[in-house]
Amino acid sequence: MSLVIDALKAKYVADRLRAMANLQTYLTTAVGVGEHPDIVAECDKLVSQIGDAEGKLKTLTAIVESAQSVEQPIEG
Repeated sequence: MSLVIDALKAKYVADRLRAMANLQTYLTTAVGVGEHPDIVAECDKLVSQIGDAEGKLKTLTAIVESAQSVEQPIEG
């Protein structure tokens, strides 16, 4: 696997984990409530970020798998 693909995967995983950690904080503690009076909107943004990162991971995986299947000769 190329370093570019590894870097993209690492970025998407980190993006997902960061959003999940922030969402967990909003859902389990009162920290940050004073800074963000509309907690539901903030949580919605985080859920969108998680979905975006997961979608990017799935898309990248599909692209890599597709490229690998094209590179492999058909046996027969």
